Amino acid sequence: MEKNDKITLIILVLIVLLGIIIRIAYVNYFGSEVYVNYYTHDTPNHIQYIKFVAENLSLPEVDKGLEYPQQPLYYIITGITYRFFNYFISSDQTILRMLVWLSAFFSIGALIFVYSLAKKITDSIWVQSFITGLFSFTPAIVYQAGMLNNDSFLTFLATGTFFFLVAFIKNEKTKNIILAIIFAVLTVFTKISGGILLIIILSTLIYKYGYKKDQKTNYKISAIIYLSFLIGFLCFGAYLYRAYIPSAGGFRFVESYVYEGQQTNPTHISYFLNFNFSEFLKEGQAFVYGNEHVARNFPTFLYGSFLFGEYSYTNITNIYPFIKILMQLIILLGLLFPLGIIINLFYIKKWNTVDYISAFGSIINLGLIIFFLFRYPSVCNSDFRYLSPMFSGLIILSGMGLYRFAERLGKLKFIIPVLCFSLISLEFFWIAGRIAIKIFMNI
Repeated sequence: MEKNDKITLIILVLIVLLGIIIRIAYVNYFGSEVYVNYYTHDTPNHIQYIKFVAENLSLPEVDKGLEYPQQPLYYIITGITYRFFNYFISSDQTILRMLVWLSAFFSIGALIFVYSLAKKITDSIWVQSFITGLFSFTPAIVYQAGMLNNDSFLTFLATGTFFFLVAFIKNEKTKNIILAIIFAVLTVFTKISGGILLIIILSTLIYKYGYKKDQKTNYKISAIIYLSFLIGFLCFGAYLYRAYIPSAGGFRFVESYVYEGQQTNPTHISYFLNFNFSEFLKEGQAFVYGNEHVARNFPTFLYGSFLFGEYSYTNITNIYPFIKILMQLIILLGLLFPLGIIINLFYIKKWNTVDYISAFGSIINLGLIIFFLFRYPSVCNSDFRYLSPMFSGLIILSGMGLYRFAERLGKLKFIIPVLCFSLISLEFFWIAGRIAIKIFMNI
């Protein structure tokens, strides 16, 4: 290994360690505010679900609470954990804070999966660093570590599924595809959108082995394919069984609304095609109740919520204007992420199986979000976090797109790695600065 490679490898390991430290620090100073945490979604409703399981050791009826239609695995785990600690600890807040640390554990686990995944798909250390760095320091992804909901657990299971599937593609070891299926099933029982991963696994097996002439391999893979179909059918059947409400004579798949002040108009094609980047750059945030040219525009809000979530930061930027400038720099350099995906489309002839499954899964995931928006046209329903099942796939598509483009630049190819390292560095300084402001100014 050359000296420069050793240095970049050290940087890659440092990125992972800093990502872990950032999550621990974030949860330590933000996770304690269980009910009033700035960066959470519907926290009291998730707590309601957790406590119901803890108190009754059963699942609630899906039409009796806002989060009750959610898949139950996360709430079973946290509910039983809550009940166990309740025997020794009387403080409700203390137990809930411990459950937030569970989210941090899942977030760190997801980061390690992404790091391991990046090493499997490319030998380029700067691409590995970019993929891992985006997951380590992008604020909206870090926030999941401090949330008392199923987002962090979902991301952990989804990245685990992707890791084992890619490992299987690389070495064809049966244990990896079995682990991928197990993780995918657990993902489905965490959120129904995890079903995308079962579809990807099935598609990969059929694509990779559909025409193999080796009879022994065919028998083994056919058995795995049939098993995956059966598992998927049973998962969906269990979901339908729980979602059915006899008194209403119908199904309750989700509890969502068109929230006041968040109405969007997905029937207008401009909602999906316009990208109001200049407005977003000027605002420096994608607040769900903020500038309508940002919030009520699908690609703009999707991009904005990928970076900083759907929150307002004016309470900080009014006091520290340099924070907004830093956010605007991140917004500019952050374009590397979507541009990498778009650029990769022009290199489709160089795609491998990982590229194809990443693109296929991302298209399905995006389609489900658009379908959901037509049913419930609210700004918050276009949040990037709904792409959690395909976080790792999207980052891979972006990283490999930038790598393939950089290789075409000849002597100027260093520009792309420099820009990528600049982005993840700025994200690190921003999230570290946000934690520091909380520590010293309690804002």
